[in-house]
Amino acid sequence: MKKIIGLLSLLILSQVSFAQDFKKVQEILFLKKIEAAKTEYERVVSKKPALENTIEGIYAKAVINWEITRDSSLTKKFPNAFHIMHTAVDQYILLDTSLKVSKEYGQQPFIDIFYKSFKEGVAAFERKDWKNSASNFDTAVSYSDLIFTKGMSTNTKQKFDTTSLMYAGYAHQNAGNKESSTKYYKRLVDAKIQSKELLDVYRFLLIQYIDAKDKNNFDTYYKVSKNAYPTENWLEYKSDYIEKHYSMDEKIAAYNEMIADNTMTELACQMFGDMFMAGKNIEGITVEKSDDYLLKAQEAYKKTYTMNPNNFAAAFNVGISYYNQFSVLDDKYAENIRSLQTLNTNRPAASKDPKKKLIEDAKFKLQVDSVKKLNTALDMPILDKVNAAIEWIEKSYNNLKDKDKYTKTEKSVMSKTVDFLATLYSYKRDRARGKDQKAYDEFEAKYNLYDKLHEKFQ
Repeated sequence: MKKIIGLLSLLILSQVSFAQDFKKVQEILFLKKIEAAKTEYERVVSKKPALENTIEGIYAKAVINWEITRDSSLTKKFPNAFHIMHTAVDQYILLDTSLKVSKEYGQQPFIDIFYKSFKEGVAAFERKDWKNSASNFDTAVSYSDLIFTKGMSTNTKQKFDTTSLMYAGYAHQNAGNKESSTKYYKRLVDAKIQSKELLDVYRFLLIQYIDAKDKNNFDTYYKVSKNAYPTENWLEYKSDYIEKHYSMDEKIAAYNEMIADNTMTELACQMFGDMFMAGKNIEGITVEKSDDYLLKAQEAYKKTYTMNPNNFAAAFNVGISYYNQFSVLDDKYAENIRSLQTLNTNRPAASKDPKKKLIEDAKFKLQVDSVKKLNTALDMPILDKVNAAIEWIEKSYNNLKDKDKYTKTEKSVMSKTVDFLATLYSYKRDRARGKDQKAYDEFEAKYNLYDKLHEKFQ
């Protein structure tokens, strides 16, 4: 920081800008008679009160009180000196934006206000008095900005005090003042300041812009964050923004665009799959839309697995997408069975007239056959979905089955995997019952294999 030109040296200069009325104050200060200078200042402004609010008058007050703060005996006598100095400097800044007078007569009051605010801000921070800490660091940042931008420091490249900005941001964040903390953090990020400690600052900004649905700022700082910390996982923030603020059509468009320009990553593809899978359950959507989203999820999970054949979660989710399709078809099949039961239950008593009975039987058979035909048409699609579900869920199972230890996620997937496979093979076994003994035995063995594993992964 630039060595501040002392007040006493400056008072020797012949070219002074103080009003003539403060000349005697000047001379007394030169003699280091601080209390006498204070008295003379008060005498002058009592005669001409308007002088107290002039640029020279305000800064003279600041300088006198700054000198008092440097003398322990005077500080005891005038305990409000620092406060008076601080208030005067704040007033002066508003009137003399060029800070010309302070440059001529010494800028140490600025330095001392900065140091005191910083020190008290740190003390309050350590006490977890966030409101008080934030207030002090607001002042510290304000004055450090002046120090670095108005020629009070030899460091011409630095525009602000990084530490003050960090503390100000943290204090406001802890105090719940997100708008203020965002303002301070943004300055740090815009200055491309990077460190391990500042990583959370970049994250904080993205979260704020997600919450504010501010796409322009989110896109800007998402790119900045990726460039600043390329090894970090920023995709989850992009996914969060898309998940919260994109319509399903926009999500699909974003997915298709990333596929087309070959920028899709494994993690992004899996996240899109999760979004599409969740989309099928949106309240109020049509059955057709729900089916479309399910198929899109299936596509995304398959692409994910293609990128990484060890991605057990992607394989499992593909299997679940087929299982969901099977469930829909199976529900239709069961509904048709219930329709047949209803027809049989509600069939009118047969006519005693043989001719009429033949007509009634033919009509009833036509009704029954139409329902049976629906289920016959469902047989192959159901079997295809069941087989596809088994194929993909077994890929997930085979990927994990030989592990000695499982993470919590892996154990959860394995638990669901063996349960779904037991259910699917049970379905195939029951369909083969009485029709194909060899197939029945094969499916029974598979069912038993997976059913016995249920307890292992609980």
